[in-house]
Amino acid sequence: MEHHTCVLIIGAGQAAAVLARELRSLGYAGSITLVGDETHLPYERPPLSKDVLKTTTSDDSIFLQKAAFYQEQGIILLLGTTVQSLDCAKRQATLDNGQVWQFEHAVLATGGTARELALLPAAQSNALYLRTLDDALALRARLRPGLHVMVVGGGFMGLELASSAHETGALVSIVEAAPRLLARSAPALLSQWLLERFQSHGIAVHLGHGVRQAHFLPDGARPVQLELDDGHTLNGDLAIVAAGLQANSTLARASGIAVDDLTAGIIVDRQGRTSADDIYAAGDCTTQVCPDTATRLRIESWQNANEQARQVAHLIADQTPPERPVCWFWTDVLGCNIQMLGLGKPELDYQVRGTMNNTDETVKFMLLAFEGRHLQHAIAVNAGAELRALRTIMEQNLPVDPDLLLNPATKLRDYVKHITRT
Repeated sequence: MEHHTCVLIIGAGQAAAVLARELRSLGYAGSITLVGDETHLPYERPPLSKDVLKTTTSDDSIFLQKAAFYQEQGIILLLGTTVQSLDCAKRQATLDNGQVWQFEHAVLATGGTARELALLPAAQSNALYLRTLDDALALRARLRPGLHVMVVGGGFMGLELASSAHETGALVSIVEAAPRLLARSAPALLSQWLLERFQSHGIAVHLGHGVRQAHFLPDGARPVQLELDDGHTLNGDLAIVAAGLQANSTLARASGIAVDDLTAGIIVDRQGRTSADDIYAAGDCTTQVCPDTATRLRIESWQNANEQARQVAHLIADQTPPERPVCWFWTDVLGCNIQMLGLGKPELDYQVRGTMNNTDETVKFMLLAFEGRHLQHAIAVNAGAELRALRTIMEQNLPVDPDLLLNPATKLRDYVKHITRT
């Protein structure tokens, strides 16, 4: 028996749920069906490495909508189900339960999977990966005071996991093959500050050396042993691997939809269109290729998933998509909220607004990077309000006085109001 839906959303994560909600808010009256392989309602992923790991209370707050919302809005949820094949020409999807769904529009919101290291296979009970709510609950059940946790990976996810494990009372070590923390996504100034902060909290950080061998010793006092490529050996109870995310583009590739060979992301334009007519993609599974520079952007962030979903919703609802906002990202580690506005580049020179140290009880500073009189990238540590004041400057590409922006005495909100009036 064939089923029909106007919009088939493949995936039931954040981008999928925001897309469905946005369609209804735009007045779209067509049928909407979400197909997701997890059994949970669509939820937000950022809390998985933070609040979910540190609390024993209800996890209901991470769900984007309650079950009643989908019922009231006439949105069909097919959870615990996957799409086995997608025929773009026939506009037809076959599910693993045998159902065949015809659609008018399809959206791939398939997200990604944690990149697995061969030396630390997920099949090992003492090697854990974090991508899903079930992963987070399994890890939370293992964390306890005195547990020796070795986090493999010094990117944002690795630092969040190390911070959360530390807050539960675990003893934590970080192993990062790159010469510094956040080597691909943050300037050296922030990397060094984070290194000092983690070390000041008693967290050992091993930089510049990857894992050469891993041994699992079920009878040992410390059942996991990691040999680094400098000959150093770490012994612990649990290895948590944060080695990055792989875009889940297998279905798209098998369906003949263009996938970027370098990033493995589904290629989309600024509005989320794929190479197939009336098939879109949004979220962590996508790669946008800039037509002018051929720069490949696969942005794994809460904001990007939301904004791409909104772009696609407007196209399907036959409405003009809104302007994309400046890229924004946030994380919380060791009691500090870190936010980034704009996209950083290796050649940028960052300057400090405020005092950048780890000795004050309340740390607060910003790192600003300029190209001439234009602000290109801003990083705020416990200074979210100040960062919000800079959004208008970057969105309108307004020329500024760098010295005034870097001066802590300058009230940024007043300054922005002043230059927008002139």
